[in-house]
Amino acid sequence: MKDLQKVIDSSTRRVLKKEDVKSTDKVLSIIDPSVACIVKGGREAIFGYKPQLGRSKNGFISALIVPEGNAADSGQLDAMIEQQISNTQVQPTIISTDDGYANTAVRNKWLLKDVKAFSISGSKGKRLTPEEEWDSEIYREARNNRSAVESLMFCIKFSFNFGRNMRRGIENVRNEMMEKVLAYNFSRMVKIRRRQLLAT
Repeated sequence: MKDLQKVIDSSTRRVLKKEDVKSTDKVLSIIDPSVACIVKGGREAIFGYKPQLGRSKNGFISALIVPEGNAADSGQLDAMIEQQISNTQVQPTIISTDDGYANTAVRNKWLLKDVKAFSISGSKGKRLTPEEEWDSEIYREARNNRSAVESLMFCIKFSFNFGRNMRRGIENVRNEMMEKVLAYNFSRMVKIRRRQLLAT
């Protein structure tokens, strides 16, 4: 009944009063109240979740965060790095992200903690990075390695069905995504061991 009243109120405001109604004031899904409306660039809006993944040098998924709502990527960056360190007990020496994660405070924090390069690709990243660092070999290599993350995302979406959840409610979705991450990591482990056996 509460959800029904919310639908009536938001519909009245949007249709009859011609008001813009925030997605937080709407009922986006009756079966999954945790779902968010995600709009990215000029793409069609989707209803779902916005998981954040961290990748290790050897291609394992070393961190997973599934925030509530349509949280900005830049606000998740520090928690992702902290979780990666907590999960692996290894502090990264190179951090490479895309433009959506541009966050000056987080970048400065980790550069003070012995991170050799904190690369943020794209125009925002270029503005945040001193020119001599941006043009250096270590930063060029970090930007080039971004394609490995895109490859991981493609693989986990299409081989492990990461982009489509069968469960509802944020805790259930987090558990389902973690299961898919574990399946991906086991698959990656087998691939690396096979490669090592062939090399010997």
